[in-house]
Amino acid sequence: MKLRQTLCGLALFAMTGAVAAHAQGQNSNSAGLGGGYNQRPAPAARGVYSAGDPQPNDPSQVTPDNNTLSGAQLYGVGSLEHSRNIFDPMLSFSELGQTYPPTPGLPNQSNLLSQTLLGGGLNFDRTWSRYHLTAIYNGGENLTRGSQYLNAQFHDVNVMQEIAWARWRLLLRDDFTASPGASFTGTGMGGPGLTAQIGSTLESSLNSVGQGFVPSESIQTGNAMRYRNAAIGQLSYSFSRRSAFTFAGSYGLLHFTEAGYFSSHMVTGQAGYDFMLDPSDSIALLASYGKIDYTGTSNSTTSYLAAMAFGRKITGRLAFQVIAGPEQIQFVNGSSGKLWYPSVSSILTYDWRRAGYSLTFMRGLNAGSGVFLGAKSNVLTLAAHRQFTRFWVGAMNSGYAINDSLAVAGQPAVRFDNWFVGGTLGRQLGSHLLLNFNYGVQRQNSPAICPVANCGVRGFEQTFGVTVNWHLRRNG
Repeated sequence: MKLRQTLCGLALFAMTGAVAAHAQGQNSNSAGLGGGYNQRPAPAARGVYSAGDPQPNDPSQVTPDNNTLSGAQLYGVGSLEHSRNIFDPMLSFSELGQTYPPTPGLPNQSNLLSQTLLGGGLNFDRTWSRYHLTAIYNGGENLTRGSQYLNAQFHDVNVMQEIAWARWRLLLRDDFTASPGASFTGTGMGGPGLTAQIGSTLESSLNSVGQGFVPSESIQTGNAMRYRNAAIGQLSYSFSRRSAFTFAGSYGLLHFTEAGYFSSHMVTGQAGYDFMLDPSDSIALLASYGKIDYTGTSNSTTSYLAAMAFGRKITGRLAFQVIAGPEQIQFVNGSSGKLWYPSVSSILTYDWRRAGYSLTFMRGLNAGSGVFLGAKSNVLTLAAHRQFTRFWVGAMNSGYAINDSLAVAGQPAVRFDNWFVGGTLGRQLGSHLLLNFNYGVQRQNSPAICPVANCGVRGFEQTFGVTVNWHLRRNG
């Protein structure tokens, strides 16, 4: 079984590379597509910065971000990646240590284990004529020496195709993750420290996706393999340089290979009208529908949302958006109920020539992360990067999440809350190597009675270690 999983992972990596190489060999014809909403959309703030680049980036060379407020992808400040074609395979080797609280009843058990991560990745970005293709892969094998966890693989694949015509723009995207722990904290994938490093070096070509389009994993369960996928489609039509209508939909699933957790699948549809007040500011009206079903049960949750939005973008510098409105939640999870909940989705990104940060807040309904049959959540994340010198660069990410189970009026809800902080400091070695020192800490507060098979570790967990990355693409 493990051999088959390994071969599947290698085949997936090779297939992605083959697609990238094929597109790389095609003739480029990067003619402009006009202003306003007719331009090709650009990725989130991390696209303006690459941890492997020794020189600061020039915002004047950034391709503008043209995502709409009513679309599936969140605002970004634009990207340098769209102005050039990229084919950058990566190999990595990490040696990590992990500490965790002692297991009750086993006072002599070691609280320290060691991990070796053998991984690889690919960052591919190609623009030709009216088409733009992005493919990102990160994955590997986690070899753990200790009594609590077993060896496991992890894979994170994101593929996006955009097509732009005079007034129409089509976006097709698929996000897939396989990991033994929640991707929110990076458990099983090297922890928060290594996640901060990967986020700043590989995932530089894609925007973040709104909360209703991807299954949530903001609760840290016990060590259990899960597969998460979201297939997203989006179509926009520009009435003029200042107004556009967008329809977006997605199908997502969260599947656990072990019994004792709630697997789910979801369907989301959203439509809205955007109007540009001036070159920087926009407003929008939007409405969305979501349905979540839980595998092997008759339970479900349904949501209806009407919202208003405001956004501001300054290419290469600032991106801000906020979407807020009432959300009606109908649920069947042993009992039936209906409730109203204020839904909020917001992101603020600011970039300098050598540094930047991104702050995101999400409040609304999610599938329950495999622990609940639906949950109300508040999730706050912060990511930052800084290039100290020509050869030294740092990055960090952190998050805090509160998840409450859905309950009828008068009944108490069950709560999980957790937080994490991860950081990395990197030193460029030559033209293709990068040495990183990583550290991460996380903690989850679980209820006294776990609603599923295993609610994970209570208390502090820490990861620390060193990573060597080799990139085919030269640094600088």
